[in-house]
Amino acid sequence: MLFDTFRSAALRYLHAILQTPLQFFAFLFGAWFTANGVIAFGIYPDMAFGATMHSCTIQFLGFIPVTVNGWHALFHLLTGVAGLALARRYRDARAYALGCGVFYLLIAAFGFTGGDHVLHLIAVDTFGNIVHALEGIAMVAAGGFAPKTPTLRSDSESGLPA
Repeated sequence: MLFDTFRSAALRYLHAILQTPLQFFAFLFGAWFTANGVIAFGIYPDMAFGATMHSCTIQFLGFIPVTVNGWHALFHLLTGVAGLALARRYRDARAYALGCGVFYLLIAAFGFTGGDHVLHLIAVDTFGNIVHALEGIAMVAAGGFAPKTPTLRSDSESGLPA
C-alpha cells in the first residue's frame, strides 16, 4: 500500500517534469544543486560567519579547488530543493530558471568582489565563482529563451504510460 502510493506519486512527478524541456532542465539543476549541498555539508558543516567564518578547501579530482562551509552548503541545498519542487509546473520552472539564475549571477559577482567569501557568510574561491556564474548564465538563458507558454509533450512522447 505504501509502496503503491510512493510509486504513484513518483510517476506523477516524473510525468510532470518531462512535459517540457525547461521543466526537465529545472529538475536537473535542482538535483545538481541539492547534491552539491548534501556533499558540501559532508565536507565541512561549519555554520560560523563574519569574523569567525571558517571554510574548507579540498582538491576535487586532485586538481579542482572546492571551498565550502555550512552556509555554502545551505545555499546550494535550498536552491536545489526549490528547483526540484518548482520543476513540476512550466510557469514555476521558468520563474525558477530566471530567478535562481539571476541569484547565482549575483552570488558570483559578490564572490568575485569579496575574495574568499560572499558577504562574510558563504565561503567561495575563484573556481567556485566561475562555476556559479556559468550556472547563472545557463539558467537565465534557459528561462529567457523559453516561450512564455509551453509546448507540451504528448504522453506517447514522454515514454511514460498515461
